[in-house]
Amino acid sequence: MVIKANAAMLLVAAGLSLVACNKKDSQVKPNGLPKAAATNAGAASSVAVVDIDTLAAKSEYCKDGQKELENKQKKYREQLNSKGQALQNAIASFQKKMQSGAFTSQQQAESAQAQLQKQQQALQAFQEKIENEMAQATQNYQKKLREDLNTFLKSYNSDGRFKVIISKSGDNVLYSDPSVDITEDVIAGLNKSYKK
Repeated sequence: MVIKANAAMLLVAAGLSLVACNKKDSQVKPNGLPKAAATNAGAASSVAVVDIDTLAAKSEYCKDGQKELENKQKKYREQLNSKGQALQNAIASFQKKMQSGAFTSQQQAESAQAQLQKQQQALQAFQEKIENEMAQATQNYQKKLREDLNTFLKSYNSDGRFKVIISKSGDNVLYSDPSVDITEDVIAGLNKSYKK
């Protein structure tokens, strides 16, 4: 009798397990996600995407900022090339004087060589200075762009329709539905506020 009762209990437990397993399977949507995950995925429309590469290419704000950085870099490169050419000319002149015996003493030659070394050190210091200035100018531009972009996005999203606005650059976002891409709105808004 005890064996029959245990067998009956096992059958009931097995039946409940099958029902539970079938319920679990029925909670899976055709996309392979459980219903709760699929429902939450539908709520993910509160995410928006801004394509930073497109923003940089189309926004007047970005184009002007990049042009300003390029002009500054060009100016620095011209100054560096000019100073580099002056150093090359001084080295060539020194070598000619050495070969022709124009220096009247060893001390005069050493003094000229020391001047060349100072000129070379000054050129290296200038190069480091302009590299630091360019890095700072780039950092300042990027910081201001981020601040202005955040200010615009706060205003744009004042109704709270987006919980998250992410940036997309290159392939850092594997996939996004085109309906969540607000890049063109951001470009138009930044251009409008930039022209004021």
